[in-house]
Amino acid sequence: MEKNCKSGISLQKIVQLYKQEGLEITTEEAALILDFLKRMAKIAVNQVFKGNG
Repeated sequence: MEKNCKSGISLQKIVQLYKQEGLEITTEEAALILDFLKRMAKIAVNQVFKGNG
């Protein structure tokens, strides 16, 4: 299982987690989801440090 070096979670693990919830996604979709979550996390952290959250 190949790990995503920066996030520490593999795309296959994301696919597996969604499958456990009854949703079928591709590894490409998992990559998009992971990218989106990274961007949202960065925004949230920036808001906290700026005192807006």
